[in-house]
Amino acid sequence: MDAAWQRAQEKRLKPVQEFQAKELGGANAKSGFVFYPFSGPDVMYMQGFYPNGNVYVLAGLEMPGTILEPAAYEAKDLEVQLDGLREGISSLFERSFFVTGEMSRQLRGQKVDGVLPVILTLLARTGNTIENVRNVEIGDDGKLVELAQAKPKKQPPPGDKPDGLEVVYHKNGDQKQRKVYYFRLDLGPGLDKNESFLTFSSSFGKPETLIKSASFLLHWKQFIKLRDYIVANSTQIVQDDTGIRYEIFRKNNWKVRLYGAYGRPDRPFQSQYQNDMRDAFEEPGRAKPLGFSMGYGTGRRASHVIVAERP
Repeated sequence: MDAAWQRAQEKRLKPVQEFQAKELGGANAKSGFVFYPFSGPDVMYMQGFYPNGNVYVLAGLEMPGTILEPAAYEAKDLEVQLDGLREGISSLFERSFFVTGEMSRQLRGQKVDGVLPVILTLLARTGNTIENVRNVEIGDDGKLVELAQAKPKKQPPPGDKPDGLEVVYHKNGDQKQRKVYYFRLDLGPGLDKNESFLTFSSSFGKPETLIKSASFLLHWKQFIKLRDYIVANSTQIVQDDTGIRYEIFRKNNWKVRLYGAYGRPDRPFQSQYQNDMRDAFEEPGRAKPLGFSMGYGTGRRASHVIVAERP
């Protein structure tokens, strides 16, 4: 794990931290609330782009999971269990995003029953100390409710109460308390049936939003409620082309900074190619160098990042 983390830190995290220091305010950046939909348990990039947040709200389809008592792990099985955890994180290290099905296969048969061990491992590896963890859900009124135990593994129906985790932690050397929330829910039609997740998120104020490797879901009408929430509330959006369509920023006069190079998406997303975004990247002197590889084309083609700020 030390070797895998060292490679990931040099290849993935350090270049993002350098980008944050140069382009996103560095140590002086003050982020109250960071919103990261379609994240899975990716607190590594969350910390890389927005290291100074007080509250982070993440969401995906993966099971939240629980913490087992140490006695639940038998010495003879410990190496296999830890190997499973390392392999479950490997897609983030190698490709910069989690592959849900792949992670599920790697963790299958392990004592791990969700993403919590991955979240805690990545928080610890990025220089934090965990103070407390709770299983929670969001009531219909948007208020947080503590659960005695995690909900069952079966996928809840769209519109069911979002279930998840609250992780309280502090940075090593800084006692300021910070929180990460992760919720399992359908971010498309599920929000039409139950808006409690957005009500809960709105209680933290206006977010800075991170979107990457999001399967272009925000381009589709089924996800219009989430897209409208992000556009109406975010003070800043850091994303790739799988997030908010470029034309929305252009029509609403957002200040947009471009980094890297934009190309046609891979199959099956080629129809989501954005001509106006291509034109913007091709304007002489418009796009600045990026300095790292991220997203679906990681390691195979040039990457890009869009930083959009509300006018």
